[in-house]
Amino acid sequence: MRAFEVSVNGEKLCVAGIGDDGVLTTIVSWAARQDEGGFFLQVGGLIGQTKEHANWINQKPLSVGDNVQVKIIETDVADIPVEQYRLDPTL
Repeated sequence: MRAFEVSVNGEKLCVAGIGDDGVLTTIVSWAARQDEGGFFLQVGGLIGQTKEHANWINQKPLSVGDNVQVKIIETDVADIPVEQYRLDPTL
């Protein structure tokens, strides 16, 4: 399967993969309002077969100067998500 190997400052945080059907994302965001806010990392996706959302990393704080690396890999095994859920449990 195709997967993302995600590292911050040289420390591998996860290998995120969902198989052949779905969506996989790695997002670095910055949000601020009136001088308050910060940088965050999220790694997640949608598992197509089960219609479940998956999170490996959810809103990990980042700092100015952090180096975020996303390596696209082929692998047979990915890390188990720390969270899986359905938005509509009837699906």
